[in-house]
Amino acid sequence: MRVIDLSRLLPGPFATLCLQGLGATVVKVEDPNGGDYLRALPPLIPQLGGAEGATVNAWFAALNRGKRSVALDLKTGEGRDGVHRLLAGADVLVESFRPGVLARLGLDPAELRERYPQLVIASLTGWGQTGPMALLPGHDLGFLALAGLLYRNPGVPPIQWGDLAAGGLCAALRIVAALLGRERDAGGGGAWLDIAMLDNLIGLQQTIFANIAAGAEPDEVLTGGVPVYGTYAVADGHVTVAALEPNFLAAFAAQAPGMDAESIARWLGPATRAHWAERLAGACVVPVLSPAEVLVHPQVLARDLFVDGLPHPPTGPVAGPVPALGEHTREELG
Repeated sequence: MRVIDLSRLLPGPFATLCLQGLGATVVKVEDPNGGDYLRALPPLIPQLGGAEGATVNAWFAALNRGKRSVALDLKTGEGRDGVHRLLAGADVLVESFRPGVLARLGLDPAELRERYPQLVIASLTGWGQTGPMALLPGHDLGFLALAGLLYRNPGVPPIQWGDLAAGGLCAALRIVAALLGRERDAGGGGAWLDIAMLDNLIGLQQTIFANIAAGAEPDEVLTGGVPVYGTYAVADGHVTVAALEPNFLAAFAAQAPGMDAESIARWLGPATRAHWAERLAGACVVPVLSPAEVLVHPQVLARDLFVDGLPHPPTGPVAGPVPALGEHTREELG
C-alpha cells in the first residue's frame, strides 16, 4: 500500500500513521516554506535520524516517524506536476483541506478519479463535504459538542477523540475497506471517501441513540449512575470500580461494608491504589494512572507498546526516523 499524504497537524497524519501500522509506505507532501505547522512548535525533541543538533516537535515525531517527506508548493504548476508524478504509483491519497480547496489548487478529486481510476481518495474533514457547516472552521472540541458527547461532562477531554478515533482511525478503516473492495471487484476502481469527524463521533454512539429510538431514558449504568460503576478517590489518587456482572459484583460486595456510593467512598478512601488493585482485582477495580505511570506499568511493559518512548498506533508497530523537510523529494520525483 502506497499512500500520498497531503494532510497536516493531527487527524490526517494519524490516519496515515495507522496505515503504516498495517504496512503502508507513506509519502508526506509538505509546503517547502516550513512544512507541516507542527514541525517547529514546542515541545521540541532531538530529531531521530536527523542532522546533529536537529530538533523537531514531539507530536510531529510521533505522527510522522518512518514517513518520507517531499516538499512541493501546490499553488504552482511544478508542485501540481509533482503530485501527479507521485499519484501515478499510489494506491491512496489522503487530504484534509476544507471542501473545495483541493479543486481550487488544480487537483479536483473528481478529475483525479478519472485520471487515476484505481486511486482511493480520502477527504478527511470535521463537518463533511456537504451540509450548512461544511465550510466552517472547526476543532475537536466543537465536533464533540455537536455530536452530543459533552452534555453531561462539559469539560475538555484529555485527548482529541474526534481527531484521533473518529478522524484518523476511522479514516484508516474506511481506506482499507475501499482498497479491499477494489481488489475483490474484478475491474473495479478506487473511490472518493467523504470522511467527517462529526459523522463518526455520532456513529460511535450506537447505544445512546438506541435508547432514544426506543423511547427509553438515557443509560445510567455505564454513565456513573450506579455506585459500583464509577471513580473513587483513595489515599494516593483514584481507582475505578466496574463491578457490574454478578460474579464481579459478588466479589466486591463480599468485602465492601455497604453498597451505596457514600459507604464505598469512605471504605476505599484511606488506602492506596496499589492496595485496592491487588485486594479487589477480581472485582474489576483498577488504579487511575497518569501518562508517566502508564509508561512503566508491568502490563504495559509486557505488551511492548512503545518504541523510543512513543506508543505504536492501534493498528500495529511503527518505527523509523523522522524525515527532514523535503528529505526524499529527489528520490520520489526522480
